[in-house]
Amino acid sequence: MNTEHQHRKKGGRPISLNSYETVRLERPQAGENIEITVKNGVIRIAGNQSNNAKDITLAFACRADAFKFHYPEDLEITIEAITDTTYIVKSIGKKGSDTSDAIMEWIIQLHIVRNETNLENRLMTFFRLLITRLGKRTSEGLLLEHTLPHARIAEIVGSTRSTVSRTISTLRKTQQIYIDELKGQIILPVD
Repeated sequence: MNTEHQHRKKGGRPISLNSYETVRLERPQAGENIEITVKNGVIRIAGNQSNNAKDITLAFACRADAFKFHYPEDLEITIEAITDTTYIVKSIGKKGSDTSDAIMEWIIQLHIVRNETNLENRLMTFFRLLITRLGKRTSEGLLLEHTLPHARIAEIVGSTRSTVSRTISTLRKTQQIYIDELKGQIILPVD
């Protein structure tokens, strides 16, 4: 579902989205960066070029993140709620000594995922990345409290939806991952 409202430039007010609802992130003024504070839930940050209808995953953010980044010049940024989410967007001034960029950090991590030699390794590296950044440790293993559609996973790891589905099925059969379909959770057993 796509919503029509956009984020205010100076922001500061809470924005609530239902699962898989998307909104376009407005560009900040020149000389400003963006800061997203997720109050609850998980968001996917995606980019697309104006002449390309297909978006690409740039990053994810959750409640634990103070997500600061430079808005890329050649991309339009959208926010997609992976779960029911509330977050705040602010435009912030660039600080000379602060060169951190949360989107760039995620892009590097996702690039590492895509460079694994086979799909099984790519998926396991991707799940570990998601669980490490967005999940939590439990007595059963490492828990990610939401799942992504196989088509979205395929876009991220550089494969097709059907191949991702078959490989996830193999990972489940070999007990490398557990997926609770009713709760929409993924568990990686701790070695």
